[in-house]
Amino acid sequence: MNNVNFKRKDLYDLIWSTPVTSILKKYVLSYTEFKKICTQMDIPLPKAGHWEKLKAGKEIEFFELPIDYKGADEISLTLREEGDDSLKGKLSPEEVLRDEIESDPSLDIVVPDKLTKPHKLIVETKTAHFNNENRFSKNFTGYLRSPLSISATKDNYNRALRIMDTFIKAMEQRGHLFQLTNESVQVVIYGEEFSIAIREKNKRIPKPKTNSWQEYDYIPSGILVFSLRISYHNIEWADGRQPLENQVSKIIAKLEMKGAEERADTLRREKEREIRDEQNRIKKIKEEEIEQELVKFKQLKLKAERWQEACQIRAYLVDIEAKATKEQLITEDLTEWLKWAHKKVDWYDPNIEAKDPLMEGVDKVNLTFKKSSYY
Repeated sequence: MNNVNFKRKDLYDLIWSTPVTSILKKYVLSYTEFKKICTQMDIPLPKAGHWEKLKAGKEIEFFELPIDYKGADEISLTLREEGDDSLKGKLSPEEVLRDEIESDPSLDIVVPDKLTKPHKLIVETKTAHFNNENRFSKNFTGYLRSPLSISATKDNYNRALRIMDTFIKAMEQRGHLFQLTNESVQVVIYGEEFSIAIREKNKRIPKPKTNSWQEYDYIPSGILVFSLRISYHNIEWADGRQPLENQVSKIIAKLEMKGAEERADTLRREKEREIRDEQNRIKKIKEEEIEQELVKFKQLKLKAERWQEACQIRAYLVDIEAKATKEQLITEDLTEWLKWAHKKVDWYDPNIEAKDPLMEGVDKVNLTFKKSSYY
């Protein structure tokens, strides 16, 4: 491996001329190790959003190299070999994506100081707020039925619009869509819809207690919050160590990661539903086949029972005739009756099914007759 030696001043110049991610890609170094070196050698780092502002030609703040430093003045860094992507293994997928977003020269994620050529959703939102100004409180500007959910005091309102405008334009550059659903805008990422909003935080101040319950006053705090609604819970970014303007890349990276996760979950659920539907279809076919088999078997069973009954009746008739013959009691009436009985057995026997005009419409299973079926 090749090493490169840096004097403290040379390392300072490198840090202020090259983004940290580019330095980490060139040298075998993690971000934690990089920060530790800068702390040990008392080298100040650019503030968040430095490179985006520089790219946009905006004013940036420089920090001089402290001269009262008395530690080591030289350090050796190891160059990465070609194809070495071990840095990605030390960064989370979200950090890698954020690095790609910040390194994309075609993407403008710097929030301007003035709103220029605003996105049509910003224009429509401002129009909705203006036309419904009588609905606002004296402190806040914002209306739930506007396309975009933006609520802030007048001092922060334009700032909120500029942040949202930058976010929307960057998201569209990344190939994502915005659509109006139920009178509010949803961002669509990989086919998944998410609600977004910017609001100004309130401070909850207890009122003097005059009742059995505590009442509060809600005072604007000046802190803006970007809110993302995902699966019944919110993810939020707020002004803090970094102003919200410098967190646009972080918001986009999180959204794209969550969009990919939600899409994967949707596809998984759809696949599971397809499998269940197919299993239910096969089950239904099987059940229908079983039902058909049962119907056929019941018919077989009924015919067997009818055949057995027909055999019993014939045996009965034979016995009657034999007894009458033995006792010489054969009469014309008995002969006619036996003839009639044999015809009826032949009609009832499933193996013969003899026609009998007088028995049309009779249910052979239950031996019932419906008059309506005859007339």
